[in-house]
Amino acid sequence: MPAPENGGRPSPHRPSTQAPPTRRNSPYLPTPTERLLVALYPSLLLLGAAFAALSPETRAAAPAAAGTTASFSQDPGLAPSYFARKDNAVNVLFVKWGWAWISVAAAAWAGTHPGAAEGWRVLVRWAGVTGWWVGVTRWFFGPGFIDRGFRLSGGRCEVVELRVAEGVATGAEMVSAAACKAVGGRWSGGHDISGHVFMLVLGSGFLMQEVGWAVWRWREGRRGARSTEERTVVMADGSVRGAGVEARAAAGGLPGGGPGSDGDLLGLGGKFVLAVVALSLWMILMTAIYFHTWSEKLTGLIVALTALYSVYILPRWVPALRRIFQLRFSPSLANKPRAPEPHPRTAAPIDPFADPPAALLVSAVPPAHNLVLNKFAVVPGHFILATAAFLPQDHLLDAADLAAAYACIEAYRRGEDEGGGGDRDLFVFFNSGPHSGASQPHRHLQLLPVEGMRDGLAGEGEGAWEVLAEKLLAAGDGLGGGDVAARLPFRTFAGRIGRDMGPREMREVYLRLYREACRAAGRGGDANGVGVEVEVDGEARISYNLAMTRHTMVLCPRVAEGSTVSGPGGATAGKLSLNGTVLAGTALVKTQAEWDALRGDPAQLRGVLEKIGIPTNAG
Repeated sequence: MPAPENGGRPSPHRPSTQAPPTRRNSPYLPTPTERLLVALYPSLLLLGAAFAALSPETRAAAPAAAGTTASFSQDPGLAPSYFARKDNAVNVLFVKWGWAWISVAAAAWAGTHPGAAEGWRVLVRWAGVTGWWVGVTRWFFGPGFIDRGFRLSGGRCEVVELRVAEGVATGAEMVSAAACKAVGGRWSGGHDISGHVFMLVLGSGFLMQEVGWAVWRWREGRRGARSTEERTVVMADGSVRGAGVEARAAAGGLPGGGPGSDGDLLGLGGKFVLAVVALSLWMILMTAIYFHTWSEKLTGLIVALTALYSVYILPRWVPALRRIFQLRFSPSLANKPRAPEPHPRTAAPIDPFADPPAALLVSAVPPAHNLVLNKFAVVPGHFILATAAFLPQDHLLDAADLAAAYACIEAYRRGEDEGGGGDRDLFVFFNSGPHSGASQPHRHLQLLPVEGMRDGLAGEGEGAWEVLAEKLLAAGDGLGGGDVAARLPFRTFAGRIGRDMGPREMREVYLRLYREACRAAGRGGDANGVGVEVEVDGEARISYNLAMTRHTMVLCPRVAEGSTVSGPGGATAGKLSLNGTVLAGTALVKTQAEWDALRGDPAQLRGVLEKIGIPTNAG
């Protein structure tokens, strides 16, 4: 089944040209582009070392002292270059205040560019690199890592040692370079990690990560192009998936460019970042030529790259560092009709799935289903798989229902593979019962393209969200997803399915999960003492959501459709109602008031999730 286009309608034909295949990269390593940027730093250090060795002025200028820093004379008449002096303007005004410049540049980027990640995500990563900067250069439960390393490698404060011997100073004055300098001492004898190299590499690397990917993806999105290079992440089940874009889709263009044109890709904030990065790279080169020994500059580089790896690469292969749920604003759902009231009506209720009009009918799915467009789509390509003849939504699914749903999953996968895509799947969900979020009594399952659910997450990225059902399968199989299941506040039951299964086998998995859920809900037997083990058709005993992917079937028993959320001052903002998309790790928000309340207080989402199902610690 080809991906729908043109606002949700199926495209009449597939273009003859295909996008170039996306290169898959190891989640444990930087991408090729990231590796090129990383290679820039040692290249600058090597260039600086070569210049220092070959320049007659630099070789002729004797070091001011035979210590570890190898700094040249600060006398303007003797220094080999203006940048060999510590009082040069760039050093005084930029490097000495380097982290402030880097922080302001990041804020300017996040606050002005439409392709930037959400501000709070930039803030989290800024906090991560800032923590490294503070710990290495300023304070780490006492002296910073640089000062501790210097002391542990045999360094000392020469003047202070003399004063201690004379009974003038105390040992406390010897623990940091700042304390040593304050009493007129000189740091000597140990390995002095280059703080300038560390800070400049860390700061410029942070800015390039924030800006580079976002501009790249934002530019591709405006051109309608597809990336040929993608970051990847390790999922809870051990699989490696595409991490996707960290730029949000922006309508129109930046100043100076209209829709569909490149316009001003960087914007004012991006240009400010570019200036800060350029100055950082220049001062790395100057430090490489005139300051510190080669080993001290190398260790500064290694520590900075380690910090960047921990902030940007490590989360790609540690699923616990990425979140489970996404919020998605779907105002169209506010207009969606509810199921008919049970009391008598003067007119027969309208069944939207009986004899669907040609404008909505996508295809018949033999022998007993129709695939139709959803008028209240959550994302483009949101389809409904409904029975051709009326069957109740609150009755158990038949083998034919499951077979038709899985056939759509496989057809969609095959269609994407033929079109040059890959790694694309359908998420199928079914709502049954009054607490499940079901809106129509005519039996229907809903189909969502997974890549569509990832789109527009505004920096949260595909690496930040994956289909929850897949993680729960890993937990059920003992493959490492147990932490995800344990963190959920409601119980779920997962089983493995696949293309090698027939309809009856697939229904056996479904019935097993349903029976486990009934027992967990205390509905293992009915009023007549008939056990759930013998139930194979008829009305379901519980409300529940069912989810299906290519590999997974998950069932979640429900006890409530949702709960209220509060806005500022405790006023009720609305009721968050959750359906089967909860098993994708998605909470659909209908109104702006609910959206603002949940974004302002994310903990409320956890409170709603705690009320919709059987508590994890029950039974």
